[in-house]
Amino acid sequence: MIRAAFATGDGININRHFGVADRFDVYEIDTEAKKYELVDTRRIDSYGVSLQHDDSLIERLAAAIDDCNIVFSAKSGLHAKQALDEKLIQSVDVEREVTYVLDRVINSRVSILAPRYKEEKRRKVYDESSRKGSFENLQKRHPCLGGHSNVTAGRVHLPVSPVCNISCRFCTRGFNKSEIKPGVSSLVLKPEEAVETVRKAKELCPELTVVGIAGPGDTLANDQALKTFRLVKEAYPELICCLSTNGFRLPDKVDEIAKIGIETLTVTVNAVDPEIEAKINNFVIDEKGQKHEGIEGAKLLIEKQLEGIRRAAELGIVVKINSVLVPGVNDEHIPEVAKVTAGLGASILNIIPLIPQNEMADIPAPTCADLEEVRQKAGEYLEVFRHCQHCRADSLGIPGKGKDLHGELYKDRKERAADTFSHG
Repeated sequence: MIRAAFATGDGININRHFGVADRFDVYEIDTEAKKYELVDTRRIDSYGVSLQHDDSLIERLAAAIDDCNIVFSAKSGLHAKQALDEKLIQSVDVEREVTYVLDRVINSRVSILAPRYKEEKRRKVYDESSRKGSFENLQKRHPCLGGHSNVTAGRVHLPVSPVCNISCRFCTRGFNKSEIKPGVSSLVLKPEEAVETVRKAKELCPELTVVGIAGPGDTLANDQALKTFRLVKEAYPELICCLSTNGFRLPDKVDEIAKIGIETLTVTVNAVDPEIEAKINNFVIDEKGQKHEGIEGAKLLIEKQLEGIRRAAELGIVVKINSVLVPGVNDEHIPEVAKVTAGLGASILNIIPLIPQNEMADIPAPTCADLEEVRQKAGEYLEVFRHCQHCRADSLGIPGKGKDLHGELYKDRKERAADTFSHG
């Protein structure tokens, strides 16, 4: 049984910051029976607390929900998190309807810690058994999450995202029908074409279990990918939806990703040190169109990635990390990426060997020995996926069988680039 508090002003929405909350609705949640019940409404003025944002208020707010395992609020600051941590209360920041969150909790889509934060640790830890169970179930049907499903399960990549908001030094993207590598597609689809494309994909590949979007740009640089996933989920709810992103817009989009029901998320994290990241990425462009270059841009990118990964894991989304291994740049650093992202709730790491091209054309690709050495070191912190293929953004098929059916899927379609296709 879980007891959860919701900072709400109307009993319907989670719409109060923890530090100035004037009401908590408390629910008891039975995850086994999949039901919940409102057991108390606590108005803060009944505790003699004024709506003044200060440290003493935060302490008393935390005391007001001392019997709860978790609190959901629109925002909680550092002092609030520390006060809740001391009382072994998990804090989750989310602005959604109360019933939406409750439904996700009872269906194990929100990672809830063991009761009272696991008394022996007394600090924020992730519910490893719950997350591991969800991950292992997905492994049986998702060819890119390990296990043996890479030779039994099929996936299709829908190329609906032409725009990118970061500039990686190793990246080249284009339109053709032959190259087998990321960032390449024969066309860009409109979201409205996705459902029919999936129908054809299922005919060509009856083993299809996963619909993914991995480009050819970044999936969160515009709204095309999320619009596509909504349509696919409505038409094919039995299929796993998998989104790949550089993570720069992930904190802004993660709640929407969870609401759509996207089960797995791949985030490309090449470094957690801004000085190393700046050697791999030239710049990022924020939602206002402002360019951030060098270490400033690298720092901003890393902050966004790590925050997005943490929040995604808390919402019950299985997170895979992709790291491009660039010899002489991040080869000794990738184990640190594994350590940091594992601590945030990631489930698996995929180390991708550099394809020498673009600004990194003169850097040799890592050898098999190089790759294995880094895998061994990173594997001390995070499970490592070892069956990755360099997949196109319009791929179709069972990855482990080595045959890509994208040519058959789009044989009646002309190559169609998008006017918005851009790199940064």
